[in-house]
Amino acid sequence: MIINFAALPMKMNDSSNRTIDYKAINGYAFATAVPFGFIGLFTNIFLLYITIKHKTFAKTTYYLLRISVISDIICNFIISIGYFIVSEASISYSDSLVLSRTLTFTLITSYGVSIMTLCVIAIDRYFVIVKPLSSFYRRNKRRFIGGLLALSIMAVIGFSLPIFFVIGVYPDDLKFFDFINITPAASYYLFLATMAFYVIPVLVIAISYGKIIIYMKNYIRPGASVANPDIENDKKRKFIRTLIFIASAYLLISWPFFATITGMAITRRSMRQVRQLGLVYYLLALFSFSTTGTITFVNPFLYLIFDSSVRLKAKMHLFAIYNMAKSRILSNDDVVSISQTSKSDVV
Repeated sequence: MIINFAALPMKMNDSSNRTIDYKAINGYAFATAVPFGFIGLFTNIFLLYITIKHKTFAKTTYYLLRISVISDIICNFIISIGYFIVSEASISYSDSLVLSRTLTFTLITSYGVSIMTLCVIAIDRYFVIVKPLSSFYRRNKRRFIGGLLALSIMAVIGFSLPIFFVIGVYPDDLKFFDFINITPAASYYLFLATMAFYVIPVLVIAISYGKIIIYMKNYIRPGASVANPDIENDKKRKFIRTLIFIASAYLLISWPFFATITGMAITRRSMRQVRQLGLVYYLLALFSFSTTGTITFVNPFLYLIFDSSVRLKAKMHLFAIYNMAKSRILSNDDVVSISQTSKSDVV
């Protein structure tokens, strides 16, 4: 579904629009994003710590996952600080312009790195499961995966750089980041960005996991039977199912954003012009942008929810932290009670 703003009337009820404080809405959006950004930052750091500490995660999939997590950590830090500055401080037009472009570039780049990492993971799983005897992949796996990932990251940065030329702010609304002037070139860029960051990854992930599912459905490991179930193959199925859930959730969350910018590219209307259509349409567009903005916050929770290995180790560490805190509180209480007893004895 693509939001076609051209098919909508250009103006809604003007009297109702005059009562709406859009600056306040944008301010609330920035203020709300700050705590989510810091929560995402600490959760991503926790996820990175888990995957580094345990040998269970010494696999190609988790090596790639760590790259995505590191990207999310950098993004969470920059976005949280930037949003805090925008929401709390009085800034000039030039500073706001720099912030709008830097924050948008950081967010788009981080999203691109994460989605391309999921694509590389899907390709790696395809070769490991469907083409396990491929001599080319067995000999060149590290170089192939490393080169593919490096090319993907360079492509992401290359496609994100034009953001500096299409994103801006308005002199009368410094907290409103927008595609200021959607020229034919800007419209063409939005189409290309949708293809590069959404359509192509959807195709790569769908084709890779589709072939894996077909292969595993028809594959029977030698020696496996009803009496002697293929436990190893069952583990692979569960792991593939986990990766499919994570990739699907990622693409589902970001779909509204790309649907919206495609509609903006077709109609060549900025967010400010969408705002003239009425509050409902503006909130829908703002929601689509916000959902993609929360990707770096949602990403670690996807792994904690769907990946049983990550979830198990996370619970173990959280229980250890809880027990440590509990023992310290009890020891402090004992010290206080002893000191009070000694004082009473003296008296």
